[in-house]
Amino acid sequence: MSVNPTISLKKVKEELIKLNELANKYGWLISELDESNQTFTVKMISPLDQETYILEVNFSDYPELPLILEFIDPDTGERGTKHAYPLGKDSFFHGAPCICNPASRMSYKEFNPNGPHQPDKHWQLAGWKKNPKVGALTTMHAIINAIYLRISDDRFYQRKRMA
Repeated sequence: MSVNPTISLKKVKEELIKLNELANKYGWLISELDESNQTFTVKMISPLDQETYILEVNFSDYPELPLILEFIDPDTGERGTKHAYPLGKDSFFHGAPCICNPASRMSYKEFNPNGPHQPDKHWQLAGWKKNPKVGALTTMHAIINAIYLRISDDRFYQRKRMA
């Protein structure tokens, strides 16, 4: 399945309005859109331990497919390493360096060989919004806000990185 890049870009520009409101509220830094690579980054700082987390958002084939969400190590620039990810207390951030939610394409083994979820009746890339585990995380701003919540609340965040 492939979505015309102009459709993905249009959808992301619409959703950026609410995302920018959240960025202003929480002090996130959102980079300029890289339209040719269909990416942008969100830099956020945990208010609990002042750790900086940089989330790369790849919106190719969005909204038909979930976003490709990958943390970038703020020290080395490497993507997807355990040191780039926060360590959580729930299933959102666990041992595999990915965001474990249907809203993150990296959690699907069919996309990412290290992804924790095999395809089954719920874990399908196409139709990802119908997965009951996605909850309210069906828009870009809701997804990124949920990520920030998990580094801002002691119920979810262990105040350290995965490694």
